[in-house]
Amino acid sequence: MRRIALLSMICFAVAGAVMGQGIGTASAGPPIGPGQHFVGLVNGSHRDPVVDVACPGPVRNGGTGVVVGGQTVAVARVAQGKGYTGLFGQVYAWFDPPKGSPAPTEMTITDYRTPVAIPSTITVPCGGSGVVTFSSCPYLAPCAFGWVPYTVKVTFENIAV
Repeated sequence: MRRIALLSMICFAVAGAVMGQGIGTASAGPPIGPGQHFVGLVNGSHRDPVVDVACPGPVRNGGTGVVVGGQTVAVARVAQGKGYTGLFGQVYAWFDPPKGSPAPTEMTITDYRTPVAIPSTITVPCGGSGVVTFSSCPYLAPCAFGWVPYTVKVTFENIAV
């Protein structure tokens, strides 16, 4: 019975992710431009947001699962701050991978205050903390001088427990 409930929860999470892919497209904010300061938002917050994770079966130390659907990243423009676009007019967001892991999936953000769905194919730890980096320079790309990334510390919470 518990296995059926767990499988149902995972199916609903995947269905929510598929349906949630278009979140925010109708209410786009102003476009991101060069020379602007920003903060990154995970699920609408830059202060200790929680990222729900589906980790089927018994979770052991170091276990991973997939991000549950319906969660988003976005950026907000601010007058001053750590994030700075430099010469670029968009921001990329990704979950910082463990050392030695393949490159992470990047989410591209082109407008302020416009949520972009976090793909439910992204694998993260089943618990603990992590970092989402927001940068106008793609992951590990050699970029022009001046851009400054913004990081958000997140807490991973396994909802399949």
